[in-house]
Amino acid sequence: MAKRRILIFGWSDSVHVQRWCQGLSRRNFEIKLVSVGGEPLSSVETVNLPRKGKLSYLSQLSRAAKEAKSFNPDLVHAHYAAGNGLLGLSSRVRPLLVSVWGSDIDKKSNSLIARLITKRVLRKADHITATGRFLKKQAESITSSAAHKISIIPFGVNIPESVLETEESTAIKICFIKNHRPVSGADILIKAMAEVKKEIPDIKLSMTGAENAQTSRLKKLTEKLGLSDIIQFVGHINHSEIYSFIKEHTFMVMPSRAESFGVAAIESSACARAVVASNVGGVPEVVIDGKTGILVEPENPKALAKAIIELAKNPDRCREMGRAGYEFVKENYDWEKSLETMSELYNRLIDESEQN
Repeated sequence: MAKRRILIFGWSDSVHVQRWCQGLSRRNFEIKLVSVGGEPLSSVETVNLPRKGKLSYLSQLSRAAKEAKSFNPDLVHAHYAAGNGLLGLSSRVRPLLVSVWGSDIDKKSNSLIARLITKRVLRKADHITATGRFLKKQAESITSSAAHKISIIPFGVNIPESVLETEESTAIKICFIKNHRPVSGADILIKAMAEVKKEIPDIKLSMTGAENAQTSRLKKLTEKLGLSDIIQFVGHINHSEIYSFIKEHTFMVMPSRAESFGVAAIESSACARAVVASNVGGVPEVVIDGKTGILVEPENPKALAKAIIELAKNPDRCREMGRAGYEFVKENYDWEKSLETMSELYNRLIDESEQN
């Protein structure tokens, strides 16, 4: 059977977009990616449109439509409802599939115009995907007409065939795998570490994240609290190296103020590492409290410190949670299963469109 042609609107520098494009191109689809900004992918045909400020997507509507017409896709898939969803609508290609990511449908952080665009995109889309139940409910709250056309397709991870557990004698090393935006809660974790250090003076924390304006504030807070000896800022970790990095640590901490899904938690569980995380958004779907990790009240350094200390002082329980996390992720978040589910959705939507 000839390859079906899929036009994807998404940011080419996003690891998630890259993995979808590359993974689906291995499943008998011809993929073309159109990205506003970013760099071209080596393995997938990519068109990078100029990015010039907040109106970039509006200024590229006609160009996006031309790219769609020249490619003549069987389906258009827009990752991120507002900007890329608008490009998808401008293509006038059906079926149109829209994947919501979280911040694109957050009513609190988006402007009125962005919310109106998102509502229109979700209403006009032929189908919508969300990574979990939390995001599905958020999408449904924007427009009731979306309820009947939303599928949950999680963003899966590669599952190692075997896992390396930490040894009981190993010094406690924990990690933070997020960017340095306020929503990620790095400052909450640093404040918690001041309490943790009193109980476990030799504990170590590795904080990933490319340096930005927030980083200097976090480093100053670290120095102010006298934690420079136990906290290390390790910079950006390439996605290809993330598993090796996680396996160097005892468990992972995710103190987010808001989180629509939590890929970092899934990646840590895939490495058989327990997770301490804020009980917000979609996190309870990926971290099973008391089984694969510990959920704590958000914005609460003392509660976070208590959970960190609890796992650090109970290595057997920590390893047990890690093993349970590995089995949970293997069953529910296998990347190949996610690719298969998305492929089946593509084919179903195309078949239904051809029959109409």
